[in-house]
Order: sequence, then C-alpha cells, then structure tokens
Amino acid sequence: MKQRIRDRINAVSDQILDGANQIKGGASSVADAIDRHHEQIADHADSFAKATKLAAGVAVAGAAVAAPTGLAAAGVAVGLLSAPLIVTAAPIIASVAGVAVTISAGASLYTKFKRKRSRNAGSSGGQDA
Repeated sequence: MKQRIRDRINAVSDQILDGANQIKGGASSVADAIDRHHEQIADHADSFAKATKLAAGVAVAGAAVAAPTGLAAAGVAVGLLSAPLIVTAAPIIASVAGVAVTISAGASLYTKFKRKRSRNAGSSGGQDA
C-alpha cells in the first residue's frame, strides 16, 4: 500500500514537472516572438491606442449630450429611470483607452530601448573597455 502511494506521488510530481517545463518553453517562445517583432507590436499598439482614444472621446461627448438633466436626473438618482447606455458605457470605454495607451507606451519604450541597445552594440566595434 505504501509503495503504491509513493509510486502515485512520484508519477504526479513527474507530471507536474513536465507541465512546468512545457510552460517554461512556451513562455520562452512567446518572449522570443515579442523580441523579434517588437517594432510591429509597438506600431499596432499605437494604432489601437489612437483608435480607442478616439472612441473614448466620442463616447464622452455622446454621454455629455445624452446625460439626463433636471427631473430626469433626479429620476435616475432615485432609481425610477435608468441612465442612457452611452452614459454608462463612457467610463468603461475610457478605461479601455487608458489601458491601450499604457500598453502602447510600454511597447514604444521597449522598442526605443532595443534600438538604442543595438546602436550601442554596433558602435562599440567589439572593443573591450
């Protein structure tokens, strides 16, 4: 009985180790792909950030126009009426735009870092300090 338990524990631990190695290999290949295509990723992230900023601007403008005023605002506050969908969605759209801008900034900074690093590696000419 004890041997069967030991064997089962060993089998499960081997499976866990195999899974961890597969995850490590997958993460490494994703990191390599990001490193190879960082300029394209930065360009696409920038385009997506610009599009979401535009959508957020339109949503906020629409929410400002559609926001209830007067007695309708009081009815929304009390819960008798519901706010227009654009008023509810505008903060969510603005949050998505904020995340997209953050990702775009990170990708842009990474691309700048890689360019500077490659220029510095090329200008050293193999000389040791």
